[in-house]
Amino acid sequence: MIGVLVEQKCFSKADLSSTGADYFLTSARGMWHSSETRMKQVLVFILVAAGALAGEKPTVAQCFQVHSLTRTDGEHYWADWTNSCPYTIDSVYVMIDFWDKFHKRLGDGVWGLHFITQGAHRVTRFSAPRGVDSFESVGIRKVTTDSDEALR
Repeated sequence: MIGVLVEQKCFSKADLSSTGADYFLTSARGMWHSSETRMKQVLVFILVAAGALAGEKPTVAQCFQVHSLTRTDGEHYWADWTNSCPYTIDSVYVMIDFWDKFHKRLGDGVWGLHFITQGAHRVTRFSAPRGVDSFESVGIRKVTTDSDEALR
């Protein structure tokens, strides 16, 4: 005898045909079980993937990149930079040093950028501070998000 589970009651094919309804008799419970198992697998995968993606985000100092600092004249230099962080940076400060041709430190400076979107890449022109007119090169001392540290 073939039966189907409906509202926790088992009916025979004869019982169902006597009502005039033509039902397709399948194992609905078996189909639900395999679908439920598949959904559990997908849910576990999503949770594992979300956990991996939600790992610690890199610090700005690790992912904000200054590719080059190039002297243009005695008063200016170009900074080629990229935000390779996986998020928008609210504020970043780049602390730099100015050097003469004998590698003697002439002074320092700082430049700040604000609200830098993910993937942004720019080449920016900056003015050198007073007292470093004869600088030959510019070097990065530190990249930070702390304005108090940068402006000391």
